[in-house]
Amino acid sequence: MMRVVVVGMGSIGVACARAVAADADMDLVGLVDVDPVKAGLTLTDLADQIDPSEDDQHIPLRISPWVEDAAASGANLAILTTSSHFDRMAPTLKAFLEHGVHVVSSCEEMAWPWYRHADLAREMDELAQAHRCCALGTGVNPGFVMDSLAVALSTAVRRVNSVRCVRRVEAGLRRLALQAKIGATLTTEQFQQRAAAGKMGHQGLAESVALVAAGLGHEVSPGAVTVALEPVVTSKPLTSALGMIEPGRVSGMRNTAHWADDHLSVDMDLAMAVGLEEPKDFIELGGPVAVKFKVICGLPGDSATVAILLNTGRVLPSLAPGLKTMLDLPPAGCRGRERNTI
Repeated sequence: MMRVVVVGMGSIGVACARAVAADADMDLVGLVDVDPVKAGLTLTDLADQIDPSEDDQHIPLRISPWVEDAAASGANLAILTTSSHFDRMAPTLKAFLEHGVHVVSSCEEMAWPWYRHADLAREMDELAQAHRCCALGTGVNPGFVMDSLAVALSTAVRRVNSVRCVRRVEAGLRRLALQAKIGATLTTEQFQQRAAAGKMGHQGLAESVALVAAGLGHEVSPGAVTVALEPVVTSKPLTSALGMIEPGRVSGMRNTAHWADDHLSVDMDLAMAVGLEEPKDFIELGGPVAVKFKVICGLPGDSATVAILLNTGRVLPSLAPGLKTMLDLPPAGCRGRERNTI
């Protein structure tokens, strides 16, 4: 039985905690969020605020602001859904590793932490090895659909000259926080101002490039990935969770990334927008034998992220200790069993 702590009670963290509580092979033993407004609330209280469900059983476990207490709680797995930035979440990661607790995190930069934070990644790797536990950064993207899935597909060919990963997300079906994150309802000027301040854009695209390249035997130097960001502007009125989006206003964003050496090029193309037509995931491998792979309608980001965190978290105790990436894992598969509530 895995004893699990969930840290970060936003929408993804709450969904992870619900999934853990419903899993027959997991025991939810702790909830952590540093927001004082959430301290003392039960998971059921918070879940009802974020996403009410008639299927929830009452879960009396209360949210604590104390990471150290959760790390010392006897848990053997922590699910961290806090910051997108590896250096900002490192103190929380360190607290759990020092107690020998395996960690799986949705931190985007942690999918390939050596790209931006090589020294810190080395420190966390040594700490995990010293305390005989594992840490992994993953999710639907980065972590799966625009990186490790492409690497897995390359197993079926002998040579790859180029990789192109395309993701199109209909953000109108996603949570309010994501619609705000991609700039829905903003003017183009407001979008550009936020982009210039580093407050707009998807985190982890460069990490996906580095992970793909590593999976194909290449090394991406820090800062070598070219990343571009532009707004998606609607030509018709659209309804969003943030209100009406008038023609000429921003409905979302498009992020691209590129890297190449003498033998391989890697391109990422991610668009998330309200009203986006033909959502999909598409991977193209170029070489003597070309491969084109498409997920019709695309993977649903929120539920896929939760599933990947839980499914890979189960695998961590079977690995050699250290800081891991998706390239280090065998196929995790879906091994969850629903808890019998009768």
